[in-house]
Amino acid sequence: MKQVQDVASDTRERLMDVAERLFAERGYSNVPTRMIAEEASANTAAVHYHFGSKERLLEAVFHRRLEPMNRERIAKIKEAMAASGNGRPDVEVVLRAFIEPTLRKPRDDGERAFRLLSGRASTDPNPEVKRILFQAYDEVARAFADAIAKACPELSTEELFWRVACVYGAMLYIRADNGRLQPVFGKEFSLSDPEGALRYAIAFMRAGMQAPPAGPVD
Repeated sequence: MKQVQDVASDTRERLMDVAERLFAERGYSNVPTRMIAEEASANTAAVHYHFGSKERLLEAVFHRRLEPMNRERIAKIKEAMAASGNGRPDVEVVLRAFIEPTLRKPRDDGERAFRLLSGRASTDPNPEVKRILFQAYDEVARAFADAIAKACPELSTEELFWRVACVYGAMLYIRADNGRLQPVFGKEFSLSDPEGALRYAIAFMRAGMQAPPAGPVD
């Protein structure tokens, strides 16, 4: 019985590994379940057996990578809030709590593929992908928005919205690491450099969040 369970578990992991890579390379809508099963050396009905649908498979891929990372992000955001004696947390501490776990150097090819998948999914027009993506990040996004609002109380809601949008844009572009800037600046620079990202990108975001308000306060 245990051997059968181990085989099923191995197959499930292989399906997620392959789906993660193919979704990242080709896009969710361009990858049929048959292709995933074949590349995972599984039965053509394996995706439906283990996950029920391609949509549920994508959910599993996101949950596997994000659940531990988002737990860490939320815990760090709570720590930043608790450390602020006056209820106004430090902007950089909040930014680091939200961003640092996402920019660590990937430990394996799967994590690298997931970074590409996250970047691609953020602009995917497919409503299934949007729903899964928004659901996967909702709790941590709300925790960050609440903390950064308390860190920047002088900003109107509208201005906070646009500045947080810029933070998201920078973070997603770095995570996607499409190589676009290397022909311009040289191959010695890479968005896959976590130390560079944390040193320069967070300093840039902090300065942006702390800049004087551009418009009237609510």
